[in-house]
Amino acid sequence: MSDWKPRRTALAVGAVAALLDVVTKSWAFRAIPLETSVPVAGDWLLFHTRYNRGLPWSLGAGRLPTEIMRFLLPAVSVLAVVVLAAILRKTDPRDRLKSWGLALILGGAAGNLWDRGWTALDASHGGVRDFILLPNIVFGNPFPAFNLADAWITVGVAFVGWRILFEKEPAPCDGPPAPADAPAKDAAEVRA
Repeated sequence: MSDWKPRRTALAVGAVAALLDVVTKSWAFRAIPLETSVPVAGDWLLFHTRYNRGLPWSLGAGRLPTEIMRFLLPAVSVLAVVVLAAILRKTDPRDRLKSWGLALILGGAAGNLWDRGWTALDASHGGVRDFILLPNIVFGNPFPAFNLADAWITVGVAFVGWRILFEKEPAPCDGPPAPADAPAKDAAEVRA
């Protein structure tokens, strides 16, 4: 099997992750007025639209200089997408858990980059569109609002972390593996 098929699958995972993120954020912001909550699963899951002008999971929001972050975060996002794509390209295509994890991280970074790029030009909003809220998840305290891109990044980091911590590296590949039922060569054939 060529290296292209597993790579194409990983790239498709990243593209679908980015697309789902952008589509769900667009839907939420069209369907739900800004800063409004809509219960989805009782008090455990709400859709609540808000702009995150800080780092992922709203870290630094309100404490970081808005004008600087409005342009710095898109630049950092572009760099992250380029670096992740390079790492994914160099990853052994047989290492599916790592490839898919990197693809999810790349898809999440691309989804948030879409928001940061478009909203950097709009001083009134600027930031990433968040709409998923888990108000009682941490001992009755609210978890920061997030979006699918943040979820993809988290799952991707978990996949890559699991792979690095608990699984062996795939064996080096000098070519396609020999079939298991291939007959061993006779010593006379090898000498000839």
